[in-house]
Amino acid sequence: MNDHPVISPGRVPGAHPGGKLKTVGPMDTPSPTPGSTPRSTFDNLDPQKQQRVLDESLREFAENGYHQASINRIVGRLDIAKGSLFQYFGSKEGLFRHLFRRAVDEIKAPLRAIRDADNAGAFPDRLKRIFAASAAFAQAHPFLWGIYRRMLTQEDFPLRATLLSEVRAEGLTFFRELICLGQAQGSVRADLDPATAAFIIEATLDRALTAQDSPVLDAGLGLSSDPNTRQARLDALAEALCRGFSTHPTAHTVQGDTNA
Repeated sequence: MNDHPVISPGRVPGAHPGGKLKTVGPMDTPSPTPGSTPRSTFDNLDPQKQQRVLDESLREFAENGYHQASINRIVGRLDIAKGSLFQYFGSKEGLFRHLFRRAVDEIKAPLRAIRDADNAGAFPDRLKRIFAASAAFAQAHPFLWGIYRRMLTQEDFPLRATLLSEVRAEGLTFFRELICLGQAQGSVRADLDPATAAFIIEATLDRALTAQDSPVLDAGLGLSSDPNTRQARLDALAEALCRGFSTHPTAHTVQGDTNA
């Protein structure tokens, strides 16, 4: 079945459970990525109709992957004309780009709030809260997380290099800024290279999130266990990183570390 058009072309505050993407208003419009901005016809829809389009599209990509995702199935569940979806997003690729960009922007907002809040505490407290918020987002948005997992493991996933590079670059920039903030506060060593530290944090968090629904990748740490154990292990991971970055490493105690 050919789904290409004839024309060319969750819990974190504010998130919806079950992998849904929230609609946004003019003040929090997602940052643009080529091909990801919906056309005015979609913007003019009633917010509830917009949400249905996003939810059904997200479900289709999560359950079937990009190649097997069917525009016909999406419009069938929505009971709209196939041409309407192409008017909204231009193409199947345009729809997927929009969904992905919306997901990135939705997780960025609460993480930035934690990083930039005046009352968020020192670097260790901010990092723990960021780990917890990231894990909660992945748990609350199984469809979104499923799409990301597919993209990580399937080399033939369309747009894989472009979108993963974008996510990695934004993540590394975010954590570099967090490290620099900690250095300015005096809680992170001044001799620490922010880029190196950011890579270590991003890699640790990405593996931890992936291990949440994979006992094999969890390897007995407890991240795929019950919520309380998972939270304790996330805190321990963040604390271990903080000990290595800290100007006073003995000030922190890692749960389960009898040598501390």
